[in-house]
Amino acid sequence: MKRRWIVWVTLGLIATVASLAGALVAFSRIADFEIPAVPATDIGFEHDGATLQGTLLAASEIGPILLIVHGDGAQDRWSDTGYLPLINALVGAGVSVFSWDKPGVGASSGNWLSQSMHDRAAEAAEALAAIRAQPGNENRPIGLLGFSQAGWVLPRVPSLTEQADFLVLIGAAINWQDQGRYFTTVQLSREGRSLEEIAAELDRQAKSDQRRFGPGATYRDYVAAERAAGRPEGEILTEDRFGFIRLNHGEDAREHIARLTLPMLVLMGADDLNVDPLETVSVYQELIGMAHPQNRIHLIPGATHSLLDARYYNYQLPDQWPFAAKVRFALAGRDAYSRDVINIIAGWIDETAVITQ
Repeated sequence: MKRRWIVWVTLGLIATVASLAGALVAFSRIADFEIPAVPATDIGFEHDGATLQGTLLAASEIGPILLIVHGDGAQDRWSDTGYLPLINALVGAGVSVFSWDKPGVGASSGNWLSQSMHDRAAEAAEALAAIRAQPGNENRPIGLLGFSQAGWVLPRVPSLTEQADFLVLIGAAINWQDQGRYFTTVQLSREGRSLEEIAAELDRQAKSDQRRFGPGATYRDYVAAERAAGRPEGEILTEDRFGFIRLNHGEDAREHIARLTLPMLVLMGADDLNVDPLETVSVYQELIGMAHPQNRIHLIPGATHSLLDARYYNYQLPDQWPFAAKVRFALAGRDAYSRDVINIIAGWIDETAVITQ
């Protein structure tokens, strides 16, 4: 009798847990990680000898179109589904979205690690031309939304093409080396290092970077120096990554920002651990401020580098996310973003589209 009672209690507990799990999924935003159920068109375009492949998700036939420009890393068009909560929200707000695989990623040929920031801007200009050339898009408002590293890409685009009507930047950096120092300072501070230790490490890294990536530096010399210093093989940069950093480590966006005349939305998370949000806000306010009446430069309280809720998702690198944060993000979808971020983006695009049309 006792055994039967234990069996019934166990089955009851299993049924209760299953019901709670089912209810959790039913009321979650897990569907935000699926490609929106709207007309989708695969579009390819050429740049610098490579064929880039992407997908246009049509929220409507007349509204604004937003092109996604990736940050750093080997990213496919949906950033391994990470973009989809935002894309679903934008499509639901009437904004069509086009995103493409980086060169050498997914269905695209080429090698993203061989690109300068100018190359990336020229690629974005070709993407704009490809979308503008689609039937019915001749007079539609079309803009670019870029993340992080795209802060060195988007400000260049208007000098290469007149096809863009507006720009949106999230977590944009200003100066490559300043960004590296900020990243390292935050990293070491979170590890509990003293101010003196942090200053000494920043000085060491600055001198090391000058030797590794400065004029005349070679990959062979870099590898030899790293091995002599006892660096584990797995931490030594690949030749492609070394070349990418050497090509771009002198980047500073100020000159290109100062020339911008297009409407621009800049959003920085106040709790950004990767890029100094105060520096970016200050530079944009100083250089373009109200150069266009639609310009908006926002510091979002409680937001991360990607504008997620900093209470749950504030890490410098994706591989630092604990399992609990990954599960929360999968269930939260678009609700993982901080405060009113998505409404700010969608509302600004809607207002700007009316003005630029």
